[in-house]
Amino acid sequence: MKKYYFFIFMKGGSDMKLVKVIIRPEKKFALKDVLADMGCHGITTKECSGFAESQKTIKEVYSGRVYEQRNDVVKREEIEFVVPDDKVKEVLEKVQIVASTDDGADGRIYVSALEESVHIHNGKEHTGDGNEFYLNLREDRA
Repeated sequence: MKKYYFFIFMKGGSDMKLVKVIIRPEKKFALKDVLADMGCHGITTKECSGFAESQKTIKEVYSGRVYEQRNDVVKREEIEFVVPDDKVKEVLEKVQIVASTDDGADGRIYVSALEESVHIHNGKEHTGDGNEFYLNLREDRA
């Protein structure tokens, strides 16, 4: 059985950030368009749920019986993408402008350092916005 080991070397250290944005579903495509115009590509989205601050209960009658149902779960979209360190502030400002509804509970933005990034499809090298990644693929014939 062949085992493959991946070694990645970054030129100049990590200066990329992983940005995770949790927003209202109706704002997803507007945000995607703004990010694409800014040069952010490779955007990942997922449906998620959040719990509201206050617990709400709705009473419903079904077949003559009264049922109580909690209604404090809020549907959201989680959007992840990578940006260069020098563009993070600009991206955060754009996200706040696009995602804000002035009603509150618009979501959250999380920013974290990106340690490594490897393209799965080629396994040899990765070049990102101003960063050069060198990837050596070594085969272990065990």
